Amino acid sequence: MKPQFYTFLLIAACWLLPQNSNADIGDCSGEYKTRVMLVGDSWAHFTWIYQAFGEALKQNGFPDIKDDANQTALISMQAETWASDGWIDIIKRRVRQKTDVDVYVVYIGGNDVMWKWRRDKPMSDLLPYTDEMLKYTDVIIDEILNINPDAQILIASYDYPNFAETMFEDNPYYSQWVKFGFAPPVEVNPALIYFEEYRANYPRYNTPNVHHINNIGVAQYYYGYPTPSIFEPFTTFPPRSVPLPNGDIRFPTHPNVMGLAGNDAYHFDALGYRYVSHNIIKTFLNDHLLQDYNYHFNSTGSLDGWVSSAGAVEQGGDVRIGKINDQEYAGVFTFNTDHFAEGTTIEKGSLFFTRKNGVGVLRSGANINDEVVVEMKIGSFGNSSKMEKEDYNDAADFTSVGCILGSTNTNEYKLRVDLNPEVLSAIAEGKQVQFRVKVNFGPNGGNLAYFDYYNGSLEDKYYAPTMYLKMSEVPVVGIRENKIPKLTIYPNPTSDHLNIDIPVEFRKAGVTATITNTIGSVVKSWTIGQTNNVREQVQLGDLPVGVYSLSMTDGNNIQSGNIVIQK
Repeated sequence: MKPQFYTFLLIAACWLLPQNSNADIGDCSGEYKTRVMLVGDSWAHFTWIYQAFGEALKQNGFPDIKDDANQTALISMQAETWASDGWIDIIKRRVRQKTDVDVYVVYIGGNDVMWKWRRDKPMSDLLPYTDEMLKYTDVIIDEILNINPDAQILIASYDYPNFAETMFEDNPYYSQWVKFGFAPPVEVNPALIYFEEYRANYPRYNTPNVHHINNIGVAQYYYGYPTPSIFEPFTTFPPRSVPLPNGDIRFPTHPNVMGLAGNDAYHFDALGYRYVSHNIIKTFLNDHLLQDYNYHFNSTGSLDGWVSSAGAVEQGGDVRIGKINDQEYAGVFTFNTDHFAEGTTIEKGSLFFTRKNGVGVLRSGANINDEVVVEMKIGSFGNSSKMEKEDYNDAADFTSVGCILGSTNTNEYKLRVDLNPEVLSAIAEGKQVQFRVKVNFGPNGGNLAYFDYYNGSLEDKYYAPTMYLKMSEVPVVGIRENKIPKLTIYPNPTSDHLNIDIPVEFRKAGVTATITNTIGSVVKSWTIGQTNNVREQVQLGDLPVGVYSLSMTDGNNIQSGNIVIQK
């Protein structure tokens, strides 16, 4: 955000991607389409020049989808500036030029609002600046929608900065840290949460075309804090051990994912921005890119497994493909399709497999379709659905099921397999099918490269093996979608009581409500039986200042929201 510090980097944003193609997901064209535009300030700019969003698209199985931020993401920009004459024309021109773009990721507001925060002032002092910023952001949104009425606009939140641990002589952020009164993370972080919660509740950002995406705590969640913080509690924590959103407000983002080799107090490096981009894709963009598919379901985890060329088998655990010395491994994924209606036709389909861990890499520079072989059997390989040594060599009904995209070489990267029409016709018959995945090492493949993939029993179904289909008749049996409306909680922030509007589905069933702090400890829990009451009120005056998570569940469905307590 400091122009004197980063102006030289603007040149890096001026390359142009090739012209768009007409490719769509699942068409096996091998071409790509630019469907995402980054708009806004330095967070959009660095996400672009680090190619972080594009890499996150690859991670999530979309290497054929590209992003663009040429001219629309600039350091130090404010909403007021982008909304002004001349500047807004740049955005309008790029929207008209990039006709395939249907998603606009907007990073804006930090320069307008967050630099105004002061340690000795109430957070509510930020609201006039925030309201002004929202007014100008609406101008940007309106101009995009005037040109592209079907656009999806994502207002992307920021994530925690790190001031004290990134300071060096003549650091351009030192003067700002002085203005913040050298405030520790436990004071700075709630200010960011307060700002983003206010934006999240802005009516415009809860409409069919505009959405607020909460990225707070994402870098903490995926990277952890591997070295002791210089702030209380002076400890560490491993990845995925803090809650999302908001992480642990006592910690900043770790210096190892801050920009300029850990010397940038406010911007991330390529890995940090990939974490944030991944969160945007997982939270919203994945479903948007796959909206043409009308049904998806996971593999049967208890039947997923692997078989080796030597006859060893494992079932119900990680699914291994690859080679260790002279022993090769084939992974088998089982999808139960017997709930499909008779006569159903399938127009297109895709499989997603996510790597958990691995050792070694495949041949550098080789096409993934030359390295990985995916076959399908109607029913099961071998003599039964259970893993057995015969599964390794049993003849497949289809020796090539479709085109493969992605990479096997990085943890939590997905392989995507776009299925051939004849394979889709076989799946539509409504029988169990198994997919066998092998690695074709070739003459120079080496003796050690194996990769373990998640199975269908994984709790986080986003990473579990998934089949997406576009069907003429959607099955009535399958993954149950969560239909409970989002919780409405107010006033928020609060100093005393909190009102919770209870969705009608929860009123019929009765629920358990739980409030946890940032380290996951339960600070308040109670039950609400079947009721006709629309609203539940809970007293929170006994809780200290901070950020908390509220969750309500009836045992089958769960909804949650964030609470900020300010006194």
